[in-house]
Amino acid sequence: MTEKCPSLRSELCRARPELAEHQAKNVRKRGIAVRLRALRDARGLTQDEVAAAAGMTQSMIARLEALSGPVPSLESIERYVDACGGHLALLISDKQIDSEDAFKDAFAKAKGRISTDIELGIEDRQPHHNSRTKA
Repeated sequence: MTEKCPSLRSELCRARPELAEHQAKNVRKRGIAVRLRALRDARGLTQDEVAAAAGMTQSMIARLEALSGPVPSLESIERYVDACGGHLALLISDKQIDSEDAFKDAFAKAKGRISTDIELGIEDRQPHHNSRTKA
């Protein structure tokens, strides 16, 4: 029998718990930043162009796209998305929300209202490992 080797991530978490805590805090920020950057890139815009259209500075745009740091306000996200000609969907529910499913559902519901030249689905960024099967 072979023993399963611990992953680098689990070893790092064990050796440096403060780093694991820092990374966990940045999960939401990272998700927002990646989607904002993907939208800007899909539109072929520079940070300066988005800043001018949003009435913000380029450094503010850079902070919105940073993978760590404070989670930006909804107003800042909205201004950025509007400046890129994108659309923002906010899902609030009294039930547990699977963020991957919620993201895909939001785009499915908005089908026809979102430009087809933008693909921001999670499944397009990384392999989708879901144990559930679709009927």
